Amino acid sequence: MSNLYATLLDRLSMPVAVVTAAGDIAYRNRAFDQTFGQDGDDWLRSAAVTLGGERGWLHGFFAEEQEQHTVEIELNGRMFRIEKVMSNPLEVPSAALVIEDVTLHAEAEQAKSDFTSMIVHDLRGPLSGIQAALEFVLSESARFGPMHEDLLKEASLESTRMMGLVSEILDFSKIQSGKFEVDYQTVMLTSILKRSVKSLQPIAGRDGVQLFSAHGSDLPAIEGSPEKLTQAIINLISNALKFTPSGGVVSVGCQALPEGTKPEHVVITVTDTGIGIAEEELGKIFDRYEQSASRSVRGESGTGLGLYIVQEIVEAHGGALEVSSVPGIGTSMIVRLPVRQPTWDLGESLLG
Repeated sequence: MSNLYATLLDRLSMPVAVVTAAGDIAYRNRAFDQTFGQDGDDWLRSAAVTLGGERGWLHGFFAEEQEQHTVEIELNGRMFRIEKVMSNPLEVPSAALVIEDVTLHAEAEQAKSDFTSMIVHDLRGPLSGIQAALEFVLSESARFGPMHEDLLKEASLESTRMMGLVSEILDFSKIQSGKFEVDYQTVMLTSILKRSVKSLQPIAGRDGVQLFSAHGSDLPAIEGSPEKLTQAIINLISNALKFTPSGGVVSVGCQALPEGTKPEHVVITVTDTGIGIAEEELGKIFDRYEQSASRSVRGESGTGLGLYIVQEIVEAHGGALEVSSVPGIGTSMIVRLPVRQPTWDLGESLLG
């Protein structure tokens, strides 16, 4: 590295280090020494040593495929973001790294997540009370006229929708904080599919969409969370209904894919005859806060978290979520889940 570069880097207030793939720190600026001292030097070197075996975080800065440029790690109770700003500034394989203390930002994000969880959790109680009251009044609907009954049904559907939105925000907050846990048990997919379709029949009927399911009665049991899998399927069906116009069809199917004499995977498909998704959007619809540019046929909007949460749930079960769509024709959401014996303890974290 030239003396000019070294002089310029020494003037920076942010720590900078040039690290070789062999684990040597070839250069560090004054801010690095002021921030970390000898401890930081040892820390970076020990992380690089793992390249030959366990491959620590530094390996990603030198990997040829899917080379990473940023990583966040913890050192002595503080969180640092390390960003590669230059490849091979020396004649040997090396990387120039800028190191930023993001502890306060991480603490602020955690505080925001905790606050969101608290508020959303407190909202679920009143909403549950409203839903229960509406269900009771509807059970006595013979006392009301058709107009009042329709209004009550609409209020019940909207309160259910609101509960779904609240649950999405709560789940997202738990995912971000690493506290999203599920209890795994034997799951009968047949009952989950029937329950999911039945719960959304009123909405489909209101919107003039045919909703039906088609699957065999001999689907294999899998290991997972009935609650979370039901949540995922309901979310996919709700999304399909939202983008399917009156007179359209939403179908839910499931089949086992065998390998030899035993089923290896089950495939659940939710297919609609809706407005479809443009090809350029398919790669990002599972991102958080991402919503299709196509407007719902009924003008409804959501949190942009639904498909992101569905993907988290599916991947936690060792599965995969895929999408296939043709604009103007419809969309298919495809969930692939493995058939296997349980290999985890009850209460294992979804993200663990």
